[in-house]
Amino acid sequence: MSIFIQNVFLRGKNTNVYAENNRITYIGGETRKADICIDGSNKAIFPTLVNGHTHAAMSLFRGYGDDMPLQEWLSQKIWPAEAKLTQEDVYWGTKLACLEMIKSGTTLFNDMYWHFHGTARAVEEMGLRAVVCSVFIDFFQESKASSQQKESETLYAESRQYSSRIQFGLGPHALYTVSGKSLSWIKEFAMDKNLLIHFHLSETQQEIEECLKAHNMLPVEYLDSLNFLCPLLVACHAVYVEDKELDILKNNKVSLVHNPTSNLKLGGGKIFRYPQIKDRNIPFCVGTDGCASNNNLSMLEAMKFAALLQKWAHRDTTLLSAQEIWETATEKAHRIFHVDAGKIEVGKLADFMLVDKKHILMIPDHNTISNLVYSASPGVIDTVVCDGKILMEKGKVDGEEEIIAKASEVAKRIAFSGTTL
Repeated sequence: MSIFIQNVFLRGKNTNVYAENNRITYIGGETRKADICIDGSNKAIFPTLVNGHTHAAMSLFRGYGDDMPLQEWLSQKIWPAEAKLTQEDVYWGTKLACLEMIKSGTTLFNDMYWHFHGTARAVEEMGLRAVVCSVFIDFFQESKASSQQKESETLYAESRQYSSRIQFGLGPHALYTVSGKSLSWIKEFAMDKNLLIHFHLSETQQEIEECLKAHNMLPVEYLDSLNFLCPLLVACHAVYVEDKELDILKNNKVSLVHNPTSNLKLGGGKIFRYPQIKDRNIPFCVGTDGCASNNNLSMLEAMKFAALLQKWAHRDTTLLSAQEIWETATEKAHRIFHVDAGKIEVGKLADFMLVDKKHILMIPDHNTISNLVYSASPGVIDTVVCDGKILMEKGKVDGEEEIIAKASEVAKRIAFSGTTL
């Protein structure tokens, strides 16, 4: 499969871009024959975005139980709903999430949720990339820990049936749901198989207090004592971290994921410590979290929230510029998840999008990156390509009507006590 894009805007000028198989192989003035030719006039080409933290199938819970206290929301709404989910439900919920991500320019996401194969199958069919992490929760019970270890090993072996677009990852939920012994096992298994670890870290004040009470250590200190921290760890949220904890994270080459919209909606009470994290050169990217706590999967919105929060919190308009947050959500994020994309360059994977430069939200075009970060909505995105295949053209994704209908049916069925979502 080859794609030729003619007269498209790239780095200040119009040019042609040619992709063959799943790589960008030429950028320049030549015209080349291809299986698919696209007129890039009035469009700009950019790398696609990365969503660093999702629970994709929770798209089924969008708008369900909003504006409730956190623990009530979890115990009365989310956990009872999740108990009803089947693999087929997760499949359709993930397809809905994939559809939303394609339409908003995301082609790689880091996911942690139940029913691994439901998620993986949906990602495979939708043509996206994902780190699909098997949830690991043992509630400090040895029998549960043993069964979870066996399940992780089984799912890792079974994950090889999928294409290279899908990476198997390990998903220990958090300090308060996974025992120290299990965390040590997860680290060893991940190092042996070179697997990413997806983990919730220091998201709430309660988590900090419980860790201090149980171990007389802060969460990062406790994890360090277990030898859990490593370059394969992607720790999400990390808003309640002290300077000494950041030093430990830096020394262990841990990557972080900032989820500004989710943290705001759930009343987290702390702001991601971007200046201190930047000073230590700790790698980080941005995520949306699940639709139950956000309520969308738009990385365009997440980038804007991330940038504005820092400017507001520190009263400094220069913090986390549009260019920096854009690089964080593209090139740097792809690097965290070991995917050779994130830039429009020869040799890179053919994961890119075409943006409509004539869309009202992109006019005037004083600075295209600033427009994408501060102004754009998913409607500005015309075409999305992942792994050298067109997933969306002129704003249309094949099969989107069926996905919307099926996901709506699932959401209605799992609604509680006959009520509607």
